[in-house]
Amino acid sequence: MATVLMQNQSWDVGKVGGQCAGCAAELPPGAACWAALVEARSLPPEQNESKTPGSPWHRMNFCLECWSTGKRPASPVEMFSFWKTVVPEAHKKARTFVDDSVLLDLFNRLADREEILDLQFRFVLALLLMRKRLLKYEGTSAMPEEMRSKFAHLTPLPELWNMTQRGGAAVVVLNPHLTSEQIGEVSQQLSGILAEEI
Repeated sequence: MATVLMQNQSWDVGKVGGQCAGCAAELPPGAACWAALVEARSLPPEQNESKTPGSPWHRMNFCLECWSTGKRPASPVEMFSFWKTVVPEAHKKARTFVDDSVLLDLFNRLADREEILDLQFRFVLALLLMRKRLLKYEGTSAMPEEMRSKFAHLTPLPELWNMTQRGGAAVVVLNPHLTSEQIGEVSQQLSGILAEEI
């Protein structure tokens, strides 16, 4: 049985309700805070029950004091990436700018992941980084046999894109053959994770 690459589900990262995940204090508009991308599987069941089943990410925001003192929720959560941001004003469009280093950090942290959603997420990040001229496409290469067996369950089999990061580091990206519609869906989900209104 072939695995469908896009499963028509959204990556619901959840609304954080304008509260700090550490102390539950309100995060007022205009306030600086830290946003953290958290592995959904590391959340306790009661925090994860309202999320879309299978969603890999959850976003938590922290006030500056809780972040600087390391105050976190009672149960440990696995933070994948984080960035400093500002709580948007009510009824104003959220700022969509995300520092290039945040995008590169997410891209590099996903390098060893093999789950379908992670492959899709990293591929769309690669497209964004190419547009920003932080990654350069160098060509396509055949997938080695040991990798073929890892991804044999995917149809069609992903191809390898050889790329260079600005600065010269070589990277390989698996192209999961997303349609333009699927790329649009993953792009919207990426935007929701990185620039979601609080």
